[in-house]
Order: sequence, then C-alpha cells, then structure tokens
Amino acid sequence: MSKRRKNELQPIDENKAIQLFKEAVPSFEDAEKLFYANEKARNILKRTIEWHRENLHAFKKAMREQGIELNLEKITHRTIRNNLVLYAIQKWNNKPQTINMRIRTLRQFFGFLVSEGYLAENPAARVELLKTAKTLIIALNDEQIRRLLAVPNRKTFTGLRDYTILSLLLDTGLRLSEVTGLRLGDLNFNESYIKVRGKGAKERLVPIQAKLKKLLKQYLIHRGSEIDNDFLFVTIDNTPISNRGLQERFEIISSKAGVNEVRTSPHTWRHTFARLYILNGGDAFSLKQILGHNSYETVNRYVNLFGSDVKDQHRKASPLENLHDD
Repeated sequence: MSKRRKNELQPIDENKAIQLFKEAVPSFEDAEKLFYANEKARNILKRTIEWHRENLHAFKKAMREQGIELNLEKITHRTIRNNLVLYAIQKWNNKPQTINMRIRTLRQFFGFLVSEGYLAENPAARVELLKTAKTLIIALNDEQIRRLLAVPNRKTFTGLRDYTILSLLLDTGLRLSEVTGLRLGDLNFNESYIKVRGKGAKERLVPIQAKLKKLLKQYLIHRGSEIDNDFLFVTIDNTPISNRGLQERFEIISSKAGVNEVRTSPHTWRHTFARLYILNGGDAFSLKQILGHNSYETVNRYVNLFGSDVKDQHRKASPLENLHDD
C-alpha cells in the first residue's frame, strides 16, 4: 500500500522542473538537421540557410581545432567567447564583421534549441557583438549614372533587359537578390507597385512610377510569355538570370562606361537611389519602407552621411543667408 501524500504543496525547484520535462538533447549534427529543416519549413531563403550552414561549420572547425567536444549541454557563453570569438581573432585573423555573422547564427541556432525544449538557455545570447567601423556610403553621381545607362544597346534583348534592370535599381533601390527573384506575378501596373521578397522572406510593396512602368511593359513584350519559367528577368537562353550572372553584367557595363573610380555594384545603385531620394525631398520613413530596413539606423546614415550634399542643401535653405538685411 502506497504512502499517503501530503496535501500541502511544496515550492517547485524550477531547475528540476526544466530537467524533468526537457527533451532528450540531440547530437550537434542532429540539432543542425533539425535547425535547417525548421528554416525550410518557415520558408527561409536558401541563401540564408547556406549562410547559417557556413557559420556553423566555422564554429565546428574552431572547436575541432582546439579539441573541444561538441556537446550542446556543455557549450556556454564562455565557450563561444573564448573558443570562437577570441580564437577567430587570434588564430584566423577574422574581421569583426565575419565574427559577428558567426555570433548571429549561433544566437538563432541555440535560440531554436531553447524554443524546442532541448536546452534551458541560449549561451550565444550573452555573447556581445564586436564593434565595427562604419564604412562610408558611396553613391554614383549624375554623370556616372548617365554614362552607365548609355551602355546597354536597347535594340537587343540583353541590352533592353540590362537597361530595364539599371532603371529599376535607380528608381527602387532593390537588392541584387530581390531583382533576380522577381516573378511576373509580382508586377501590379494598375496599383503601381512591385511585390518584393526581401531578407527573411519578408514581403513588401515598392511603388513604381510612370517611366519605369512604361519601360517594364516594353521589356515584357520582348520577353514574351512562351517561356517555361515565370521569372521576370531572363537570359538569352530563357533561363532566370542568376545573382552572379547579373553581377558580371554590371562589371561589363562599368568597364564599357569607363566608370572605374567607384564600384558599380547593385548595392552602389541602392545607395544611389537612397541618396537621390533624400535629395529630391523624400523622407526617412518612406525610404525605410521602400528599402525594406527593419530599423532607421541605415536610413539615418543615408540622411546624415552625404556631407557635401547636406552642405549644398543648407547653403540654399540657410535662414540666415536668406535673411535680408534692413
């Protein structure tokens, strides 16, 4: 006969409760598989998953080189700080930006394991990101823009496509992958917007104006509909243009235009859009929405870092300079 229990409840030891209901902790490799499967189920972009895979590989390499066991229950914030961050600085001579990418991935990886009940806490959450120097934002000037736009031969399919892409970047500031990922169904000419899939699979609506709509319609006529894919921008072989393929086109156009004094990557065009948007009277709030930023940090840099442009605007609008002497 079992002993009768006491009716008065005793305080619960939270640590014991966590251990009692905690799921069996998987191996590091199995945890990775679960993490990637979860990201795929959440429709996370393929390049983001590959980025996480690369960062976790770097973490495993650091642990392996130092003879540290990859036991999830034994990895602490000190492990990450001492055996990844400091090791990557001293042994691999990694840049702060690279190390911060590793930390961000580990935060998401261990955060996932906590949410699934495998771990009680996220060891990476206590690891601070390294301070990085902010790079100067470089944008194209009007002359460089005209020279670059003059290169594509709009009497050819590839030329019209390249000119359309350059014009799209100039008027919307889309990212490289956002351009190559556009589908025919993303265009809405009646409502004057493009549906864009940005970072983290987040969708946003980006406005388009009359000139760009006209150009896109012209391109669509020549693109045709008898293609076995629905990507907006395709190659001469009717396959979707890739990120690398588009980057190569930019390099060719830049070389032909003789624009060598500044890097003419898609991201430079993104900076250029932001610069001209602000100078033409656009506000920080709408710019943030168009560019798809989560915070105002980068947007505020666009507003503040164009020193000479700000000086020119101040000279034109200076209250004191425009005050007439009596």
